[in-house]
Amino acid sequence: IVACAAMAGVPLLNGFLSKEMFFVEAVENRAFQGFAPFLLPAFATAAGVLSVAYSIRFVHDVFFNGEPVDLPRTPHEPPRWMRFPVEVLVGLVLLVGIMPQFSLGAILNVAAAATLQGELPDFKLAVWHGFNLPLVMSFAAIAGGMLYYFQRQRLFDLHDRYLPNL
Repeated sequence: IVACAAMAGVPLLNGFLSKEMFFVEAVENRAFQGFAPFLLPAFATAAGVLSVAYSIRFVHDVFFNGEPVDLPRTPHEPPRWMRFPVEVLVGLVLLVGIMPQFSLGAILNVAAAATLQGELPDFKLAVWHGFNLPLVMSFAAIAGGMLYYFQRQRLFDLHDRYLPNL
């Protein structure tokens, strides 16, 4: 569930940071500024909506969609040694999401310097950058993904009614 929340870009998880960086680049991209400056941010937000929707679907279908039927064997909890690596990853997801500069700053500096072979661009890993357009895009993606997922049956019904052959 934590991994899906990170994929959806929930605040205080590592996926939120990467989605925020993605949204910042979509807003600041110069290629679309003269043509349609809203186009790239709109597409990025739509992609965020879909990532939230499929993350919710995964969690819902696996954990909350009723009892399994017609399985060859009865499922059971895995042994402790199999859960430990997942628990370590969950801890890292939380650590990176809550304290990104502390947990990843030095590693990213080394990796970026090796890749760029020159001076590093200015960047700041932080949980809070203030109230800005990328933050609004993040919340719009989360709200839109939840709305999309929980209204999916109505959307499927509309599709079947008006576009039955597609």
